[in-house]
Amino acid sequence: MTTFGERLTKLREGKNLSQAKLAKMAGVPQSTIAQIETGRNKSTKKIIELAEVLDTTPNYLLNGVKDLSVVPSSSEIGSYSDKNISNSIGAYVKIPYYDISLSAGMGNATWIVRDTHDKLLFRESWLQRKGLDESSLKAMYVRGESMEPLLYDMDTILLNINDLEIVDGGVYAIIYKNRLYIKELRNTENGIDIISYHRDYETMHVTQETYDQFKVLGKMVWRGG
Repeated sequence: MTTFGERLTKLREGKNLSQAKLAKMAGVPQSTIAQIETGRNKSTKKIIELAEVLDTTPNYLLNGVKDLSVVPSSSEIGSYSDKNISNSIGAYVKIPYYDISLSAGMGNATWIVRDTHDKLLFRESWLQRKGLDESSLKAMYVRGESMEPLLYDMDTILLNINDLEIVDGGVYAIIYKNRLYIKELRNTENGIDIISYHRDYETMHVTQETYDQFKVLGKMVWRGG
């Protein structure tokens, strides 16, 4: 996996920009660019400005995570650490990463904020266009290969925990038989199909007999990897 400095260098050179030119366009000292590219500096408060100049996202520059969603444009989504960005971030919304703790035998889930400073950064205008409320959004990592090629292990997804109505073809975080899954759901005459994309994983079926072991936690509204 490449480093922040390596990604910055590649993008800068791809635009035929010198360190001095990039520094001027992003409003940072040239020494900052040099320190990032040599690995001496792991972050900068100007990450948003650098991403916009380089037509990428802060998330990709810092973590190598590419926005896989269709709607947002290049600089509308990113990831950052609180210590790396000032609190004056204008019309941006910070979404924390969460883990889910399951209650054994209860089918209940508790959202737990991950012990990390990293968060996703979204423009308020994008949330408004999507009709999303920041209070209902939770970011989490995908684990496993069952949803490849849509989602890969350790991809990031954003869930709307207030959108619990099953729409055929939508991807949801669910609990089924006291296990957490990220799956496509489809309504059927006999219940609900829980669909994996990887061919090695069979479709699971929620029936009337097992419906009390099934719970929708939220719908995926964005993905990055």
